[in-house]
Amino acid sequence: MRKKRGSLKGAQLSIFMMLAALMLLGGVVWFVIIDASEKGTPVPREAAPLQTFITACAKDAGEKAMRQIGYTGGYADIPPSIGSNPAASLQTGPFASLRQPYWWHDGISSVPPLDFIQKEAERATAREFLACIDNFSAFTNLYKITAPGNPLAEVRFNKEGTSVSIIYPINAVTGDNSTTFSEQEFTAELPIRFANIYTLATAMMERENKDAFIERKTIDLMAMDQENIPLAGVEFDCSPRTWLQDEVRQRLQELMSVNLPFIKVKGTPYLTTQYVPNPEGAQETFENSYYNQHYIWDLGVEDFEGLKAGFTYDSKWPIIFTARPSAGGIMRAEPQEGTDVLSKVCLNIYHFTYDMAFPVKADIIDENPQQPYVFSFAFMAAIDHNQPSRQNSGYSLFDQEESIVSDEYCANKDVEATILTVDNVTGDAVKGANLTFTCGRFTCGMGATEWFGFGAAAGIVAKFPRCTNGVLRAAAPGYLESAQFLQTESDGTSTLVFLTPVKDISRITIVKHPFSNPIQEELLSASESASIVLRATDNSFQTHTLTPSSASLPLQFLMDKEYTYHVSIRLLNDEDTLGGYEGEWTPSLGQIQHANTLTFHVIQHEAKTEDEQFSFISDLAAHSSKVPLPQIT
Repeated sequence: MRKKRGSLKGAQLSIFMMLAALMLLGGVVWFVIIDASEKGTPVPREAAPLQTFITACAKDAGEKAMRQIGYTGGYADIPPSIGSNPAASLQTGPFASLRQPYWWHDGISSVPPLDFIQKEAERATAREFLACIDNFSAFTNLYKITAPGNPLAEVRFNKEGTSVSIIYPINAVTGDNSTTFSEQEFTAELPIRFANIYTLATAMMERENKDAFIERKTIDLMAMDQENIPLAGVEFDCSPRTWLQDEVRQRLQELMSVNLPFIKVKGTPYLTTQYVPNPEGAQETFENSYYNQHYIWDLGVEDFEGLKAGFTYDSKWPIIFTARPSAGGIMRAEPQEGTDVLSKVCLNIYHFTYDMAFPVKADIIDENPQQPYVFSFAFMAAIDHNQPSRQNSGYSLFDQEESIVSDEYCANKDVEATILTVDNVTGDAVKGANLTFTCGRFTCGMGATEWFGFGAAAGIVAKFPRCTNGVLRAAAPGYLESAQFLQTESDGTSTLVFLTPVKDISRITIVKHPFSNPIQEELLSASESASIVLRATDNSFQTHTLTPSSASLPLQFLMDKEYTYHVSIRLLNDEDTLGGYEGEWTPSLGQIQHANTLTFHVIQHEAKTEDEQFSFISDLAAHSSKVPLPQIT
């Protein structure tokens, strides 16, 4: 009997559990129905599981996309141009796919714009959404579902979070045809304050390029350990001093890996009571340490709204390290004996300089209790002859490759705009300028400007696709390519595009002057060539060429006003640098206007050792004063 009563109790308990489960499921479905009803789109009870599943996929897809964006510093996928160039990214894991593209390297600023990251996030979200729904394989026995092949994802970075919207028109019918469910859009909110995170990240990169904070801390580390990392000194010692370059490098890498993580950003929270390394072995908190006095980085913003920041250097990461003078990997300080009464005194006088380039990873952490988020980006730090080297020589473009989606986007033109092209100097109309319009990863050809208004103006009146922050580019023969922002949200937009005239000069002569006799002149030999770079000193304009060369690449000169150009020439023989020229040059507009030929003078030195040649090239600007300025005829 007891056994039967036990069975009865077990059966009753099972029934109660089943009822409780049904009530819970009913409650979940009921709240889904109520929530959808409040938004104006009631969801039938039978369709609630499908609607909940798709909404969950939208959120999951957005989260995965943002995690990917956070890991790679703003990219959904590593572009081929970066993936094929090991110098353009940092490999942070054992696999080649675990890469973070550098935001700055080799003088090139490669910070992805916010709208580019938004498009990358949308692309990744759409891809993750398709993978999540898996062609609705979990619902094949419950519904007959009709849906488009590709979803359209929209990601918005708001002040307090990130919103994800998936445009994916779906029609579903239950197996018995009793219930129909239709939905156009599925949305989710993510507690990821990406707009704030991006503000902090770009502030870091801008101030690093301005302050060279990382490089200066590294140079300080070198100066504080001169026993192992020699810089300059005078010792009364008759014994030669030697250091192994590899040991010096390893010591510096050790110091960087230990000390650079203690850099803090002013305006972000950080722990002041943590114990930090002390050279004397005593326990010391951050608050009372050297770091608190020297490792707080002021970016010019008082409060970053609770975001944290950290820096990492790993001694396993690649580093370029050169110490000079050195020979065969040995750095040597040779003693010198005095004369006369000082003949018994030996002096060891040494001065070493270092060239370095090494990666640093920055992490920005939003410790949201619901969903902590980390955004990481990497950049190269550079030191040239014991001095920071942060000069920008160019900027990366973030135009993505076109696809059939681009064609579809460009075909949807419904906003009329008028574009006029004008000479920046004379104010005359410029006919025949080719126009392109870029919105995110889509680029549309808009045709060439034509005369209208009886020749009073040149331009186009055309339909453009809608874009909040597009880029209009214009290219015309005899003019520098122009690029400017263009918003195409409503009809009637009218924009003037000013084109700066340029003069191309292809006939270039190089005259060599031996360092031992600068008056002597020689022309290039058959095995020699010269790389020429001209950079305007007051803007970002730069032009370059290689002579002699089979490619017809002229040097360009801006013709809107008189400019001073920094002239940088390297005289080459195979892979060796024999000499060159460094200096400023200010040709007049009249000279350029009527010019056909350029003559550049370079100074050449036949050094006996690599160190001697390196020293000569390092002082090229001083040596260049011994030869004539560039000539234009």
